[in-house]
Amino acid sequence: MRYNSVLKNMLEVDEAINYLDSLHLFPHPDRPKSWDISKIIHILNKADKGSFILDVGCNTCPILSMLSMIGFKELYGCDLYLSSSSKSQSEIHEFKQYNLSIQNLENTNYRNNMFDYITSLSVIEHGINIEKYFKEMNRILKKGGMLLTSTDYWQNKISTKNSCLFGMPDIIFSRNEINNIINSAEKNGFELIEPIDFTCKDKVVRWEHNDVELTFLFFALKKIRSI
Repeated sequence: MRYNSVLKNMLEVDEAINYLDSLHLFPHPDRPKSWDISKIIHILNKADKGSFILDVGCNTCPILSMLSMIGFKELYGCDLYLSSSSKSQSEIHEFKQYNLSIQNLENTNYRNNMFDYITSLSVIEHGINIEKYFKEMNRILKKGGMLLTSTDYWQNKISTKNSCLFGMPDIIFSRNEINNIINSAEKNGFELIEPIDFTCKDKVVRWEHNDVELTFLFFALKKIRSI
């Protein structure tokens, strides 16, 4: 499987769902998101089940539940907001099981070199300071650890003026912007595990709330040095 790539068509979504099903996992409620989740699961399914894993922007994201289902125990999640201030018993159990916390991913209280893997599913397009993102991810990842990131993408710039989600801006990154993001990652101690396949075929994803079409992009980075 090639990891660093653009979601090209619905066939790739169907293949991703079939892969998740083969592991007795479930598709994402937003079907195209199963594509980037399947890449994360494919990478992590080969990892030591004792690995420390953090999901940033974890609110409503099913990745921690999936990782728990395939045997991981050291699971952490953080977000600026976590659903339901008045939690049911099952929700309280989930908070404890996954070590969830409310904090800014740009400036967390996790210890240095704590995590083997960090997952970031459709997070960086929502008002994240990219430079601070990579600096903090570098700080809390072990050397050789991996940062697994997906985001909204189209090769040419698509305007999303006045579009927001949970009060945060929606950005669809262009190829030039992704290149700048990767340059920032490299400055902050990361390298791509492989080149990104930018080939675009279809706008697979549709934002119904403002009638915009786009696709997703996934890239895996390895921490090669501390900064």
